[in-house]
Amino acid sequence: MVEDLSLHVADLVLNSLRAGAKRIQVSLERKGDRLTLEVTDDGRGMREEELAQALDPFFTTKDAPHGIGLGLALVRQTAEELGGKLEVDSAPERGTRVRLSIPYRHPDRPPLGDLAGTLAPLMISASGVEFSVRLADDRGDWEFTTRELGTAGVALGPGVLSCLEERIREGLASVGLKEDE
Repeated sequence: MVEDLSLHVADLVLNSLRAGAKRIQVSLERKGDRLTLEVTDDGRGMREEELAQALDPFFTTKDAPHGIGLGLALVRQTAEELGGKLEVDSAPERGTRVRLSIPYRHPDRPPLGDLAGTLAPLMISASGVEFSVRLADDRGDWEFTTRELGTAGVALGPGVLSCLEERIREGLASVGLKEDE
């Protein structure tokens, strides 16, 4: 199992970027005892044959001679070990949606980890990609999109890294999600 859930987020977002996504939405929601992580993109999507093999750790769509596709296989492992559920929905030209739902209070659930420190560098390094982050719990929702930065005339770059991290941490706190929990 992975050390923390933010590593799953990193893998899934990198998959989206490799698939040519121009819009990526990351959603983390805690409702009752369910924690749901979802990454949705508008990338190239997968054909039925690719989708059928997507959870195989030795299958990859990457252009590498000996590539492996551990990202989705590790997400599936987390779901199985915790009695959760993994859904992967994808189609060519439509994009991909990966949704992991696990019990929040399971004693073996990995902590959330450094979600802000994971997402912010990905956001600033992906030129031309619009990211949105949605965080929610029983108390409410928090949303942020990099479009907000663009309309303020701020270019995404190293100078905004700490600002993005702080913004995401504020969002986590506003909905009661803790990175070390």
